[in-house]
Amino acid sequence: MNIGNLEFKPIIENKNLVPKCIYDLVNDWDNLEEKNKFMVAEINPDFADGNKLCEEYNIDKKIGFNCLIVECKKNEVIKYCALIVPVGYKYNMGSVVRKYTNSRVVSVAPLDYVLEKTQMEYGSITPIGLPKDWMILVDPLIKEQKQIIIGGGLVNAKISLPTELFLKIPNVEIVDGVAKEIIQWCN
Repeated sequence: MNIGNLEFKPIIENKNLVPKCIYDLVNDWDNLEEKNKFMVAEINPDFADGNKLCEEYNIDKKIGFNCLIVECKKNEVIKYCALIVPVGYKYNMGSVVRKYTNSRVVSVAPLDYVLEKTQMEYGSITPIGLPKDWMILVDPLIKEQKQIIIGGGLVNAKISLPTELFLKIPNVEIVDGVAKEIIQWCN
């Protein structure tokens, strides 16, 4: 399957392009037809950033999504969440995520901790294959797309799958206001 100038192939047949945690999630997926819809494409790591990827590979930014891992704290309790927003949007970590997770403080999770727990590479963290106790908070803008592209876990890969399938991944929750639009000011 081609999207823009990228050729996507089933992850199940290309396990060398994804970390073990992603391959295991896909391999253990119950529905064989759905399993084959988890696709991966090899990319130049210089274009792993969502905006650069879309420009370099002629991909509509509307189908690109970014992932940020945040640490949510209240007293001694710490939770980790993935925030999923469209390319070109900011993460709304403030009141929305804080209220939703019943946390006092929400901040970007420590990079070393995230890389160790996910076994993914910096610049390509993805919600697929995250630890089972991490929530995945997704802005409802995702429902506007039939197919999405997200990080591949390794900086030389991107994953594409139908939005409907993405929403079936364990711990995915739609949360209004996770994304906030970046306002472009003109002179």
